[in-house]
Amino acid sequence: MPFSYPRLAIGVAAAIVAAASLLAAGACREAAAHCPVCDRHECRNMAFTIKATDGRTVRTCCPRCGLHFVDSERIPVASLTVRDFESAAELTAETAVYVEGSDVVPCAAGSSDSSRPRDERGCCLNTVYDRCQPSVLAFSARARAEMFIREHGGDVRSLAEIRAGRKRQVAPKPG
Repeated sequence: MPFSYPRLAIGVAAAIVAAASLLAAGACREAAAHCPVCDRHECRNMAFTIKATDGRTVRTCCPRCGLHFVDSERIPVASLTVRDFESAAELTAETAVYVEGSDVVPCAAGSSDSSRPRDERGCCLNTVYDRCQPSVLAFSARARAEMFIREHGGDVRSLAEIRAGRKRQVAPKPG
């Protein structure tokens, strides 16, 4: 078979796509830990960590569960950290930029089932209602969050805006 630049280019492009898919799928591996709020496996690119002033550390599967835990347990917080959805790098929760309500949803409980549809990061694409919805994903920079929104929808939010919205949703009933 004679040498062909178009065939070579197609082969190289296919190899690059395959390698990128493998790297991205590994970025959202499920950890052995279970979320104390919803009991689902933790996806390392969504983990939210609460460090209490008493030295206790609580790690949840996502920012939504983390904020629920802080509000419901009323623990004095020393610091909050979150993982960047793209890189899993740890970020200070107050300085991260969040995308709320995209079409990317966290994995449902029992997500180790390999037959469930998954995105390019290996996270489940099940659209089931639970306390983690709408999804809240953290990014290190607004430009990265806006690029994500162009592909997956959602709205840019600060941690304060997400917390304010959450408090409106769980306001006590009058009476």
